[in-house]
This record gives sequence, C-alpha cells and structure tokens, in this order.
Amino acid sequence: MALPQRAFSNFGQIEKAQQKLSKALESEVKYENENYSQLEDIENFLNESGFQFSESDGGLTMTLKKTIGERAVTVSFDARQPLPDEQPEGAEEDEEYDMPSENYCDFTVFVGDVEGNSGLVVEATTMDTEIAINNVMSSGDLEKAQNTARFERSISEYVGPDFTTLDERIQQSLTEYLEGFGVNEQLAAFVECMSLDKDQRLYMKWLGQVKEFVEA
Repeated sequence: MALPQRAFSNFGQIEKAQQKLSKALESEVKYENENYSQLEDIENFLNESGFQFSESDGGLTMTLKKTIGERAVTVSFDARQPLPDEQPEGAEEDEEYDMPSENYCDFTVFVGDVEGNSGLVVEATTMDTEIAINNVMSSGDLEKAQNTARFERSISEYVGPDFTTLDERIQQSLTEYLEGFGVNEQLAAFVECMSLDKDQRLYMKWLGQVKEFVEA
C-alpha cells in the first residue's frame, strides 16, 4: 500500500508556518508587555504584616513567612490561571446565572515551633478576601509536611475533620488564633492578587521562550 505523499516533511510549509507563528508571538508579547502592570501596595503589605515574600523565577509556588515569639508561620500558595471569559452555553438566557468570582485562591498555613518539629497544617480557601478554613491537621514533623504535596498529605495522613463540622467555639477560636499570626483579609487579598500576577508573569516568560526557540 502506498503511503500518503503528505506524510513526508514539507520544509516549505514549516518555514511558512514558522514565520506566521513568529509574527503572532511577537504581537502577543508586545500586547502583554504594554498591558502588564505590577501589583500596587506589595511593599506596604509586607512592611505592615511583617511577612517575608519569596518565590522562584520559574516555579509556581510562593511563600510568606514570619516568626512571632516561639512560633513560625508559613503561608504557601500557587500561581493560578484566570477564569475563562466565556459563559456556559445558555447562560445568557439564564438571568439567575452568576459568573464565579475571579478573586479566589487555595492556600496552606503552617504554624509550628521554630525548629519545624511539630505544628498545625491549615488548608484554606480565600474568595473575595473571605477566608474559609477547610481542615486543620496536627503534624509531628512540620518540615516533612511542608515538603509533601497537599494531595499526598490527604491520602497518607489524617488531616482532621471538615472544619465546618467542628464545634462553633473551636471554629471561632482557631480562626482568631490564625488571625493573630496575620492570616486575615489583607493577607487574603495579597494571595488572591499575587496568584494571578505570578501566572501572568510565567505566561509572559513562556511567550518569550517559545518565540526565542521558533526564531532560532
């Protein structure tokens, strides 16, 4: 049986597509660079809260850290992509349909002794700066917990009950306890905004890397 002729490489087609892709990437890079603006009040939040912010250039995870007395607190969260602009099919006819909030992010709070031997692992979600605690895990090796992915922790260890099932006095007290370490609306706003900002910066870096390869 004869092979289809179009199965073989067509260098002319590749070159034409390469030029087209290069122009599209150049246009997108220009657009993103012109429209990107760094988040405001980053330094104000860090100065007022006492947290130290850290991130790696190409990594997804970011952290906020500080020490209060004998306790060290670390807030860990990841970059996330913005929600798509398109509404679900038929949503325009549904007057009751509400677009989900753009301002949300999952994050983890680690509170422990300064040596990292033991402490609490708090899984939480912020939406429109309102923090919802999902569960609170007690850990005898906080350093190990910090180096273990959230999903792995959830299937290998007891992460505590659903927070909403706890006695209301415990819920309120734990919430106030975390607020004492700076886990509040201001931190929630920072996490929500920075998670999107990080994704935007990673996207812009990706555009540049793809453009550089295509044009090499």
